[in-house]
Amino acid sequence: MARGIVVLGWFVFATSSAAAVPLVEQGRPVAVVAIASEADEHEELAARELIDHVEGMSGVKLELTRIEIAAAAKFVQQTRRNQQTPVMIGRLAQTRLASALRNTSGVGGTFALQVADGAVFVAGVAEGPAYGVAELLEQQGVRWFMPGPLGTVIPAKTSIEVAEQLTVQSPSFPSRRFQMPHPEWQSRVRCGGPTFPGAHGLKGPAFKTQPELFALIDGQRSPRQHCLSNPRLLEVVVAEIKKQRAQGRGPILGMGPNDGGGFCECDGCRQLDGGDFDPFSFEPSVTDRYIWFFNRVLDQLADDWPDTKIAFYIYHAYMRPPVRWTPNPKILGALAPISLDRVHGFSNPIAPEKSYVRWLYQEWGKLLPELYDRGYWSNLACPGFPFINIARLRDEIPACHAFGVKGWRVETFPNYASMLPANYVAARLMWDHTADVDAILTDFSERFFGPAQKPMLAYVRLMDAALRDSPNCTGSAWDMPYFYPATVRQQARTLLDEAARLAPSDGIYGERVGVVAATFELLEAFIAMLDRRTAGDFVAAKAELDKLDTIAERLMGYAPVPMLSAGRFSTYVNYMKRFFRPCTEQGYARVTGGNRLVVVARDEWQFLIDPPRVGESIGLWRPEVTGGQWQTLKTSSSSWSNQGLRYYKGVAWYRQTLDVPVEFQGRRLFLWCGGVDEKAKIWCNGRVLGVSPGAAIYPFEMDATEAVKPGEPNVIVMAVMNDVVNELGTGGLVAPMLLYAPAAGKEAKLENLRPLGETFP
Repeated sequence: MARGIVVLGWFVFATSSAAAVPLVEQGRPVAVVAIASEADEHEELAARELIDHVEGMSGVKLELTRIEIAAAAKFVQQTRRNQQTPVMIGRLAQTRLASALRNTSGVGGTFALQVADGAVFVAGVAEGPAYGVAELLEQQGVRWFMPGPLGTVIPAKTSIEVAEQLTVQSPSFPSRRFQMPHPEWQSRVRCGGPTFPGAHGLKGPAFKTQPELFALIDGQRSPRQHCLSNPRLLEVVVAEIKKQRAQGRGPILGMGPNDGGGFCECDGCRQLDGGDFDPFSFEPSVTDRYIWFFNRVLDQLADDWPDTKIAFYIYHAYMRPPVRWTPNPKILGALAPISLDRVHGFSNPIAPEKSYVRWLYQEWGKLLPELYDRGYWSNLACPGFPFINIARLRDEIPACHAFGVKGWRVETFPNYASMLPANYVAARLMWDHTADVDAILTDFSERFFGPAQKPMLAYVRLMDAALRDSPNCTGSAWDMPYFYPATVRQQARTLLDEAARLAPSDGIYGERVGVVAATFELLEAFIAMLDRRTAGDFVAAKAELDKLDTIAERLMGYAPVPMLSAGRFSTYVNYMKRFFRPCTEQGYARVTGGNRLVVVARDEWQFLIDPPRVGESIGLWRPEVTGGQWQTLKTSSSSWSNQGLRYYKGVAWYRQTLDVPVEFQGRRLFLWCGGVDEKAKIWCNGRVLGVSPGAAIYPFEMDATEAVKPGEPNVIVMAVMNDVVNELGTGGLVAPMLLYAPAAGKEAKLENLRPLGETFP
């Protein structure tokens, strides 16, 4: 005997004792799964999931039968007479569950699961039947914590019975989607619904032949954006939309500015703006001009295609709400605050800019009937180090529900072991914004790690709290040493070691502990690499990079689902290549193979910001300058962003004195820099060495032979310009600098990267 369950909405009640309904008895099938003769994809999926998972639990394959909808009642009676349990899925159960579903929101994914009268009934809206089956399987202890077999928990059972119940659920958000692979996992954790169809760019194939429709920038027409005030642009866009609607596209069409900047500077477009300024994109807000244009497009379509809606990304310099034009109710928006803090939650007092993000959601929620989230739940541009941001998720998802957000199209990476169990928690909260996160984490640790549950739950909480409590939020992996300082890493190592002791490596629990531990090993090797190169020990830094590669290859090669994203879009391969590998490898090349390290710049520099950009005119590059209220700044703290200048855009100056041993008299000497954001001009002893190529966060070098004075103190002065807003939030000198002497005859063979720039504003 088992107690029954009644769930209406999100209220759970236990009924009086009632006999459970069996699916499998002592290794023998006693249930028959039925779907309509012409079942839709959701009914097919529901039946397949139930049969496959029951077989996974018990080794027993249930029979699947297809019948006409009109024969459903008769089939139930006949099956019961045969002492079997009918499992009626989809439309076969619709009549039985009609009253239960009638009081729901009717949103896609809504389902009703009833177990009564010796039968199982599952029906729902759109994906509802599949979600109803997922609920049934979860009640049996099945879990899908991450994609693939390693992330799936299927308990072994010789008998399977389902408690009598009526469970009715609707999703908190109609749309719930991660932008990452493995859609079967997303379906199992009830992610689905419509996908927000936003897109970059305006509709119209004739743009290429009509340059007058392009944005006017510095007196020239540029195809980066469009001239919205040109009446001809409206004609072209409306004509294209009408054509697409006639071809069956829509009714919701994605359009908006092209990705990036370059907005029109003509008087007509500027007059459409509301006079607002975006402090984070560091330029005038262009939201009003686009709302004005979208409104006019919809007005033109009102007669022929009145159901047309426009979906656009609320992003970049059009992230702030309009102040002049009121959006047409047929405009849908998805907030994508890419340049703002992606680490902390709305209400976290350590993250002041998140209160601004909260305000954005609140204000846009008042303006648009349908507001979506196109945010970022992974550490943007990170190679794949641990990033368990549960504190943020449990804060923001319920808050967005209160603001009227309709759904999610969230960007995250398939670095499953690195983020475990954050994506799973996010999925549960998108389905039910009131879900008990602590209960979810307890359930996760017990089922996923078994005997290692206590130390692994402590590890998850430790790493989550480290992100929550860190004041840093620079993108990519620049802040890893500050999220996870040595004290936190020591605690994490102790917990992982204890987990490994409790869960032997030759079992499933040990394997799961092992992949999580491998992501932590990746983190430790990365931080060690940064520390070694900051100290100028590029040989040791290269050894740590080799260790990183070995661990990453193991995680990327995990089958059938890689634990670290692999292939063409591998975060590890691409972001290490973009941000971290060149500095380490090229620094190593400059101190080995007969080349000699002369001196490494200290981690601390004198520093001075120059908002009016007068530093070069007043001679801040001169070696004898000592006044001017210079401060101390570190380069190992990722950038000037973490040292009080997160929002600073402009020019700043660095200076340091380096002692060059007299033994290098007569040798050819090069100044090598591991990277700046975004462009630098460098002087040595008052003599200009050159201007960097402007390739942000990429190494460069300059011939310093004529400027360096061996046996004497040498003053290195660098002006760094950081004007272009990037989503990482970096700025200034972000890597070590050194002087080296190439081996005789090797100067021409050393990689000089790109030609040095000639100008510096």
